[in-house]
Amino acid sequence: MVSRTRFVPIALLALVVFAFALICGTTIGQARSQTDPPIEITFWHAMSRSRGKVLERLVAKFNETHPGVHVNSVCIQSANKQYGNDYNALYSRILESIAKNTPPDVAQVYENWTTQYVGIDALVPVEDLIPANDKSFVSDLVPIFLTANTFTGKDGKKLYTVPFNKSIYVLYYNKNIFNELGLKPPTTWQELRKAAKAIHDKKGIPGLAFVPSVDVFGHYLYSYGGTFISKDNKAAFGGKLGTEGLNYWVDLVHKDASALPTFEASRVFENGKAGMYIETTSRIGGFEKARASGLNFGVLPIPKGTTQSSQFAGTNLAIFRGSESDIDKQMAAYEFVSYMCSTDVTIDWSINTGYLPVRKSALKSSTYIDYINKHPEYVVGVKSLDKATVQPRVPVWESLRSILDDAMFKALGRKCDSETAINEAVDTSNRLLELVGTYSVSSN
Repeated sequence: MVSRTRFVPIALLALVVFAFALICGTTIGQARSQTDPPIEITFWHAMSRSRGKVLERLVAKFNETHPGVHVNSVCIQSANKQYGNDYNALYSRILESIAKNTPPDVAQVYENWTTQYVGIDALVPVEDLIPANDKSFVSDLVPIFLTANTFTGKDGKKLYTVPFNKSIYVLYYNKNIFNELGLKPPTTWQELRKAAKAIHDKKGIPGLAFVPSVDVFGHYLYSYGGTFISKDNKAAFGGKLGTEGLNYWVDLVHKDASALPTFEASRVFENGKAGMYIETTSRIGGFEKARASGLNFGVLPIPKGTTQSSQFAGTNLAIFRGSESDIDKQMAAYEFVSYMCSTDVTIDWSINTGYLPVRKSALKSSTYIDYINKHPEYVVGVKSLDKATVQPRVPVWESLRSILDDAMFKALGRKCDSETAINEAVDTSNRLLELVGTYSVSSN
């Protein structure tokens, strides 16, 4: 049996190599001998279909250009192809792997997932792995994405994850319908309501199609200075503003009969059967393809109330600790996530998927500027980044989302009035937040 003491010099040597790499910015491929086998890392994601193909191409390019590292990409999908949610499946798989002490090396994660993982010390902060000569990596991130990926853990506030597939909510409108009826594109919620009613009254189709959800509820809430959760960890979406906000959607559907709440809202709008549609910029690419079938669409910022505010969506990339502290694997994982977040790659990813670039240098690059000049629909999303809002990052946000979804369903389905639906959601949310207590790490 080999004595453990024989491995001490090797461990010390590894630490020296690691420190040298941090100081000099040496990559894994440069630090290791060409005869060494590449370090294998596993990447879990939920990207399928056309975007999955783009992702696999980028992963293959990384493997080709980084001989010291090989990324094994695994797409996690729901067992229910029709109604399942791949991100929910990914979240469940990650939690299961953490419980078994066999997490992936890298995975897509939402902000509220990260809060939970940081709280149980399951992640390696990306900031701890950034080489000394690459500190611009942090300052070059789009500010709202930098904020969203910075968390306070046991060692203080750090960049824990890096932004990846990010998009922002906008208002789509059918230009042909608006031109035919002489309507002006709406800029406020009141103007949207008037335009929706005019379209319904004159065309006999919904003026607005939308997916009833917490996100839709949040658009109105944030635009009037509201928020979901207060700084003292209480549900803050109730009261007069919460009731008024939910009533807005109920009145569109029932009083004006001018809006259609449906999970098929995207298809309805794409087929020209609705005048407007609320969704993220990630839908632009699909709608561009629909132009061949006659869809002439425009993109507007989310309507404003007393202020202009836009929620963003999408995940980030996290590096997991694994069963043991493995410096080589962690550096290999960093090499991969920094590549996926690099200027050239985020431009490539954005142009071929419709997501937004996550670096300031990418937004200013001639390549991306030329692209949005040819595809001006993306300009609104880029400009909306300055008004972007981070949704709650508490670990129970997934549960709170379901509670608010139910409130929307009850009110829109006339199971109860808006005030009752909101009050019930607030009470349930507060009980859950109190039960969780101070489990979450600070997001400030």
